[in-house]
Amino acid sequence: MRELVNVSGGPVNGGMTGDENGKKQKKTSKPNSREARLAAALRENLRRRKAQERGRGAQEEAATADQAPGEDNP
Repeated sequence: MRELVNVSGGPVNGGMTGDENGKKQKKTSKPNSREARLAAALRENLRRRKAQERGRGAQEEAATADQAPGEDNP
């Protein structure tokens, strides 16, 4: 059976996530802080969108309350 060889001539080790012994590298705290920052940004975005939708609903409600049922506006 033939061994796989990459473009540079060295053997293929199965991926870029491990070191020369095939062990997975430990993640640093930086990605965790990035994940926390992104999660907080998503939560804030959701809050903002919900508030915006509540505001739109209140505007529509006020517009329909101004016009009485069966009343024609010329």
